[in-house]
Amino acid sequence: MIPSTLLRLPIVACLALLPWPSSAWAAQANEVSSASLATTPEEAPYAPYRGEGIAGPAATSSAPYPAPLPEEPEFTRRSVELVLDLGLGLPHCAAGDDSDARCSGVGGGLSLGLTALWRVTPMFAWGGTLEVAGFRNEPDDPKLTDARAGAVFLGLTGRVYFNEEGRFEPFIELGLGGGALGTRQDEPTPDGRSGYEETGAGPAVRAGLGLDFHLSRSLRLGPALSVTRVFVDKIRRCKATGSGECQDVSTDQGGHLDSYLQIVGNLTFQFGSEL
Repeated sequence: MIPSTLLRLPIVACLALLPWPSSAWAAQANEVSSASLATTPEEAPYAPYRGEGIAGPAATSSAPYPAPLPEEPEFTRRSVELVLDLGLGLPHCAAGDDSDARCSGVGGGLSLGLTALWRVTPMFAWGGTLEVAGFRNEPDDPKLTDARAGAVFLGLTGRVYFNEEGRFEPFIELGLGGGALGTRQDEPTPDGRSGYEETGAGPAVRAGLGLDFHLSRSLRLGPALSVTRVFVDKIRRCKATGSGECQDVSTDQGGHLDSYLQIVGNLTFQFGSEL
């Protein structure tokens, strides 16, 4: 009797020689996977931009930029000012105790002035002023002929401005000095006719205001208004011949001129350094 162990040996050897299906299937699966990786690339999650779809940035305009607005001209203030004024002078006659015959016929006339100023700052200037006025004189007494009247002021002037820059230049001013107002007429005398001058003089105050307009960097033009008051305590009556024959007359006898109003146009020249 053959032992069972010996009978199992041929069966084990035959089984070892047979091909196993699982190994063949695994090898075949590996070959298929390698072939698929080699022939089919993995698709990207997005496509590259080819100039289609979303538009790129807008092209800049080639049109030229608009020209800048012209700058407003600068009208600077300068350190020296020379002011010429020309206009109308209107005198005032103060009546005396008995009458105002000395100046009742005096009316408006021409006024002319010159002012030189040093502008210390853009807001303040000071200097000197000379004003001369000639008035019409038509006395009520027909015996008085060749009648004239006039006024003069000379003094220091301070002026305050309200604009540091710009085209317009408003201002106020005050002057302190001396003034004189007087009349002149021919009168009948025992020897014929003689000319007499009657003048009242004294300390004076001048106040005014104005508005200048810059025509250029060195020239201004504008209207002005001023009042000059002369404090007269007596009238000096002299012969017009210049002989020195004079006498003092009270202001109560026939009245006297004591002030005048000026309405003028100012022409101002600016010089010196800019402020």
